Amino acid sequence: MNLNINNLLRNKFFKNSILYTISSMMTPIIGLVMLPIFTKHLTPAEYGTMTTVLTIMGLMQFLLLLGLHGAVTRFFYDFLDQPEKQKEYIGSIFVFVLFFSTLIAIMLFIFNKPIGSLLFKNIPLNPYYFYLIGLSWIIALSALQTALFRVQEKAGLLVLFNVIKELLIMGCSSYLIINKGFGAEGQLISQLIITTIIVVIIFFIQFKFLKFNMQRTFVKQSLLFSIPLLPHVASSWIINSSDRVILEKFVGITEVGIYALAAQVSMVLGLFFSSINDALVPRYTRLRMEGHALKADKLLKIFFYVVISFGITSIPVAMYAIKLISSDDYYDAIALIPLLLVGKIFTGFYFIPVAKLFYEKKTKSIATSSTIAAIIHVAFNSILIPLLGLYGAIISSISAEIIRFLLIYRASMQHKATSSIEANKP
Repeated sequence: MNLNINNLLRNKFFKNSILYTISSMMTPIIGLVMLPIFTKHLTPAEYGTMTTVLTIMGLMQFLLLLGLHGAVTRFFYDFLDQPEKQKEYIGSIFVFVLFFSTLIAIMLFIFNKPIGSLLFKNIPLNPYYFYLIGLSWIIALSALQTALFRVQEKAGLLVLFNVIKELLIMGCSSYLIINKGFGAEGQLISQLIITTIIVVIIFFIQFKFLKFNMQRTFVKQSLLFSIPLLPHVASSWIINSSDRVILEKFVGITEVGIYALAAQVSMVLGLFFSSINDALVPRYTRLRMEGHALKADKLLKIFFYVVISFGITSIPVAMYAIKLISSDDYYDAIALIPLLLVGKIFTGFYFIPVAKLFYEKKTKSIATSSTIAAIIHVAFNSILIPLLGLYGAIISSISAEIIRFLLIYRASMQHKATSSIEANKP
């Protein structure tokens, strides 16, 4: 027994999973810690405003990044024996993302009125639209830095900076909300300032791993890999977050705040699964490339049991957490929690076949299944939210998660069957 525990503690995948979990969970944990402050000093309408801006930011940053952080996590391994070429590759991607995201951000600032009016109905453009663009730009750059830490398997550094960042944001936003009365703006200002500082510090740390001489070939092959994944990335956001944006168009901003609280608490489970997946994909890819297919498949089985066990136990814990940390004005969120968590369980299942297809570079299958599920989600939201309000959004989310999982599982099995036939050909 002790030998098994020692082997587990020495296992790099296990250690990185724990560290990535700590890193990824810092944001929702700090969010939960901040909930008593938010529910005491912000009305549900103010809370709904803040979370809607942060929700749209989740999609905007990926559009500014073009999914190139995903390309880094795959092509980095193609240059394991060529360290100088690896630096040129990483540097080329960094330079391209910096120029591209800056150009798009400037365009979004210039055309703020027509674009802002499409994004917000009950939320004032000034100042919230400008917070949205600034945060999206800096977090897009941060995502690229995070991808580099992950492929280098420097989980400790990633955790350190993420913990520092979140604690500073918590302290700064608490001060601005409680002492200065900034309301919803306090959280957004804090995120913008602190994230910018952290990005600059990490840049100097990672500078030695970069060569800034943008190679068109590297950028082109990465874009050919990542752009087909954009529908997949966008669809993940649509399935997980677009309901709050659509709700803002059909229900009051107060109801959006209630739903946002339940969604934030349930998102802890989704981020927990995602954080383990962050360690799973690089490790699975490395094992497959080194010829250890059985060990790679074992990782996926472990992940499956993690999804089942943590998914079931999270339901009563989350319901109690809302009652414990929020005020009476937000108690309606408790009834929404069990249904939202069912959707997150299917999110966990979804990561398993995606890991296989990602390694095989079959990104088109991932994009197709995600796009179909996202379209269904938007259609269901558009029909059900005007009829059922918050519960319409929940039904749409669960349906989309189940459909996405079934489609990607089918694609994975079809690819497996095709590969098996080709391998048996004389």
